[in-house]
Amino acid sequence: MTADPLGDLAKAKSGLSSPAAPADASDPFDYVVQVGAYRTSADADAQKAKLALMGLDAKVSERDQAGRVVYRVRLGPFKDKNAAERIRTQLESSGIENTLVRVQR
Repeated sequence: MTADPLGDLAKAKSGLSSPAAPADASDPFDYVVQVGAYRTSADADAQKAKLALMGLDAKVSERDQAGRVVYRVRLGPFKDKNAAERIRTQLESSGIENTLVRVQR
């Protein structure tokens, strides 16, 4: 089990193993890279600080999930999927699990 069970669930359900469509101007989505979902704001802030040391500006957002507040740590939004993928590669090379999330514009 990892420190980010909600992220693991999202990764499993998002079908990231399927081939991605090429990014183009008609892409109706923005992309964010989620780097964790935590039960406490302190844990989310710690992850945000770790990313800041890497030169990455993350944001923490609160979301109600099944009656419980979850603190999501995200980078972006990125207009272009390739930009988000470059950040994902950087995170993975540092051993940081992450998930690409599409957001309707």
